[in-house]
Amino acid sequence: MTRILSVLLVLFVLCPQQAPAQKKLWADRAKATLGYMQKHLWNPTTGNYVRRADQPQAPGSDAWGITIMLDAYAYLVEDGLMKPEQMKQYYQSSSALYEKTNGDHGARILARQGGQIYIGGDDDLQWCAALVHCFEASKDSEYLNAAKFAFNALIDMGFWIEGPSKGWAWNSSDRRPNGVSTAYGALAAARLYKVTGETVYRQWVLASLKALETPQVGYFPRDMMVAANAGLLLYEVTQDNIDLLNSETLAETANFQAHEILSGKRKGELNPTDVADLADGLFHMSTVTRDKFYKAEANKLIGFFVGHRTASDIEEQGFFSRYNTKGSPVTNGNYLGVPLNVPFLPEVAEMLKLFA
Repeated sequence: MTRILSVLLVLFVLCPQQAPAQKKLWADRAKATLGYMQKHLWNPTTGNYVRRADQPQAPGSDAWGITIMLDAYAYLVEDGLMKPEQMKQYYQSSSALYEKTNGDHGARILARQGGQIYIGGDDDLQWCAALVHCFEASKDSEYLNAAKFAFNALIDMGFWIEGPSKGWAWNSSDRRPNGVSTAYGALAAARLYKVTGETVYRQWVLASLKALETPQVGYFPRDMMVAANAGLLLYEVTQDNIDLLNSETLAETANFQAHEILSGKRKGELNPTDVADLADGLFHMSTVTRDKFYKAEANKLIGFFVGHRTASDIEEQGFFSRYNTKGSPVTNGNYLGVPLNVPFLPEVAEMLKLFA
């Protein structure tokens, strides 16, 4: 892992894509985040990032965090900052942590209780999307095949729900359509459609986006932006201005509501995995439309977490799961079983994805 980090640090410095001052700022943040992860979250024995920073020798990881890391690694490979072989090694070690629903393929089984298995609909639909991104970055068909198997496994197991509420189920224990699952279902299908051109995936994109208009278990600004991201991918293939208009409407609504949450005017989560997903979508919108407004808004959202921090502070402290409206971490309580005063893999990985 040390050699991987060293290669990354050199390449970050050499990356010519931005003006020198801005390039250095992003490079410093990325190096700091990688440094934190190597010191506090990497288990060299298992070849995986662990779930929480106070348990660096833990044997397992976190399905959600793994997904975000793969997405981040795909960006690094695309930018020439990581070798595809290094991403493949992490994919293999992280994927091996879980049984699959069809032997070596299918959705990840996160837990077993007697004869019952637990699968996260949102976790695995986001994993599908990340796997397709890994394929785009590397052209390695193993990622694409894994994404297809997982997507189809969720369909076969009835994770798509029809009724007054439509969409993708939250998990195998709660089969109600959930905003984050349905949005990531749209994104996974959109990425699959973009790389395969298969009409069935376009149909799943449209069905998922339409389902978000029906009642969901939570439908938050982050979910709107993920849905906007999916629609934008659809537009890149179809060049249908209706797809672009719908994406812009979703993105602008999500961005407006996000700023209301940041200011305390609206209830919502203030953590990297919510706010940074919004920034990710805005960056994509800026790239496709060439509208600098979206990039400026994305930078504002990222600035909430890092605008007042130095690289050395990031490398020492990492990122937490809850923040107040001043941008300071909330350290009392728990989130998904992890104390709020302990950095949690998904939050740190999300920031690395943005810096990459």
